[in-house]
Amino acid sequence: MSTATLDSPLKVGEFALRPDDTVATSYEHLHRRRSIRLHPSIHVVFEDEQTLWFRIQELVRYAQHAPQHDIQKQFNWYQRLISGHGRLIAVVTVSPRDPFARQLRAELLGGRLLLRSDVGHEVPWEFPEQRCSDRFIGHVSWAEFRFDTDEREALHEPFIGWELALELHGGQARAIRLAERMVEILSADVE
Repeated sequence: MSTATLDSPLKVGEFALRPDDTVATSYEHLHRRRSIRLHPSIHVVFEDEQTLWFRIQELVRYAQHAPQHDIQKQFNWYQRLISGHGRLIAVVTVSPRDPFARQLRAELLGGRLLLRSDVGHEVPWEFPEQRCSDRFIGHVSWAEFRFDTDEREALHEPFIGWELALELHGGQARAIRLAERMVEILSADVE
């Protein structure tokens, strides 16, 4: 896959003929290296070029049955999901099988999701500007974490631990300690 940046526009046609990754490759990358289950029904995946590639594959399959304008708009949105330059992007999914999914999504939007370090750094989520419709991949929220210089340096320090914390509007709270390997991955992504 060619490296995409915010300065080099992606084009739908570039991806149409590329082979699909195997299910095993997708599972390994998404679920073992990039994702965290914060709640029985809330799943967070930190985006990178490979997760973007999986999304683009889904979009190209869908493109055969959708208006080209809608597809290009979604494709341009995916390009913004490339982490770097002091920020991380994550997708937060609420399971549609949860009988309280609608209420849970509302509580999530009214709550806080943040990356927190052992030494007091707190990097809260923000909604990326100019959000595109999420209808292609289901009920999700996009989270953008912006790191200042001090927070970026702390993310690179191997002796500083980090956790992903969720505080729902309804009062529930949950924090998951990030594995060392996950912190290493995120510290590389943020550059």
